[in-house]
Amino acid sequence: MQITNSLLVCCALLCLSSTTFAQGTLTVRVTNVEVARGSIYIAVYQDEAAFLREDEPFRGEIIPVTSLKDYTASIAQLPFGKYAIAVFHDSNGNGRLDKNSFGIPTEPYAFSNNPTAKWRRPTFAEMLITIGESRQDITVELRRWRNH
Repeated sequence: MQITNSLLVCCALLCLSSTTFAQGTLTVRVTNVEVARGSIYIAVYQDEAAFLREDEPFRGEIIPVTSLKDYTASIAQLPFGKYAIAVFHDSNGNGRLDKNSFGIPTEPYAFSNNPTAKWRRPTFAEMLITIGESRQDITVELRRWRNH
């Protein structure tokens, strides 16, 4: 009897470990690159608590900028769900979004759904996109603060 119970437990564990969660690919197209230097940083946030903390994205990509063209990044194996995307062009190559003494970004940036929130940060809800298919494509336009 003990062998049968052990066998059932092993079978159950094998079934659970082979279960895969539905996943998709997010393709982010970044437009309006102003200068051909630095890198584009793409951050994918899964929950509001980590939203816009530069060091806590769920996933991320860095794309070197070498010309004035549109850039595309594909982020694979994202579990189906809701995400907010933040993008910035680190044109001076220091690895962060530069801001002035008032906290206003001095480098181009963009968010999923391209919300127009000039005097405040966009909310997590304004930026939410849903990954619920095998592939989700979005386009974001880099803009400077004065152009938002």
